[in-house]
Amino acid sequence: MEIKFFKKIPFLSEFSDDELKEMSDLSERRKFPPGSIVLYEGDKNKTPYLILKGRIKVVLSDKKGKEIIVSILKEGDYFGEMALFDQLPRSATVVTLEDSEFLIISPEVLLDKISKNPRLSLKLLSEMSKRLRKTDKQIGNLALLDVKGRVARILLNLFQEAPLENGKDYKTVARPPLKDIAAMSGTTRETASRILNDFSKNNLIHLTRKNIVIYGKLKNKAGSS
Repeated sequence: MEIKFFKKIPFLSEFSDDELKEMSDLSERRKFPPGSIVLYEGDKNKTPYLILKGRIKVVLSDKKGKEIIVSILKEGDYFGEMALFDQLPRSATVVTLEDSEFLIISPEVLLDKISKNPRLSLKLLSEMSKRLRKTDKQIGNLALLDVKGRVARILLNLFQEAPLENGKDYKTVARPPLKDIAAMSGTTRETASRILNDFSKNNLIHLTRKNIVIYGKLKNKAGSS
């Protein structure tokens, strides 16, 4: 399974099948239930993780326990690669949102392969740059948008990542826990709930127990072109 999976990852796609098999053989698979902490901010290990199944949230928190969700990653994404290069402690905590499975890649093997193929390091740097830009945008949203705009932006991001349904201007996505929407938008659960209900009343979204139907006209609320 891993070799086909690796081929879908941009910076790994140019490895040969033999190289990918070696990497797979020297990697470890681990499963975590929902709510598990995979990495703690400040951890000193340097191992990169590839998400084979499930979703995780990348979290920053203060001494009082208040958290901000920097990003949510899903199957096919990876994390932990920064420590591979800068040799610094983990910069954030990673928590599973659902049953998840990871491939824990041997850092020595990965660095060896990258050192022999400079194009791979350029691809990885490109992917890291895209991720940093996304993080910068998230921080900018927290700083510049009002709370309603921040919640709208979160929903719009979900809208953009989901496939269109029969060419219509709406998409159905899994409903994130309210606490996660609050953490991503830097507000309280009560305020996030009130805003979601307000969007629903104005036919910008439709809420069910498990899903959110997001209509394209929500873009105006998020300040999107």
